[in-house]
Amino acid sequence: MLKDLVIQGLIDFQEDCLKLCESHYPTVHNRGMSEHHLGLAFARRMASKFTEYDHPNYFESIESLPVPDQPFHFRVSSDIGTVWVHSHHLMSASKSCRENMLRDINQWQAEYGYAIQPNDLLVVIADHWFTRGKWSREILSWWNTELPKNEGEYKEQGVLLWKSESSIYKELEQRFSIRPCYLSFAHPLRKPNTKDAILKYIHLYSILEWHR
Repeated sequence: MLKDLVIQGLIDFQEDCLKLCESHYPTVHNRGMSEHHLGLAFARRMASKFTEYDHPNYFESIESLPVPDQPFHFRVSSDIGTVWVHSHHLMSASKSCRENMLRDINQWQAEYGYAIQPNDLLVVIADHWFTRGKWSREILSWWNTELPKNEGEYKEQGVLLWKSESSIYKELEQRFSIRPCYLSFAHPLRKPNTKDAILKYIHLYSILEWHR
């Protein structure tokens, strides 16, 4: 039940991001969304989704000390479980960026392990603007474990995708002995004239079922 609501929330979140991107143009088109905006927007969407299905809920930021001015980790609590939210803006999609994402999960587990319940879910959201760099070209394969079937459409928009030798799936299993129960990606930005997706900008979504 909780996972189904989160998946619905992620689908609705794409429309939220489109509206947010339109209101903050050209900032998002130049740099992507901030980690704070990503995390806060999805936390609000999940709170709204819980309310839509009559589940009492509340959300709050969760951060390690020192607390940043704009938090990007959130907890959305409800009567059917808690959704923990981690957001990341992948500037370069480099190995260090990916390592920071995994390190965040490890730190979250260490600090909040006492509060994590068996039915809780961790949602990791990241955004990225594709570049010509090696790590950028491999990020979608690293996240999704395979290249998309419409790879040719990416080439038409100047995006070359490469196969990654590693994957977030394998790294999560090796480091935390867990496997994502949901991996997806989306392109929330649209071309104003045709409404076609801007494939150079991508959102990456992952849902992790955490068992202590």
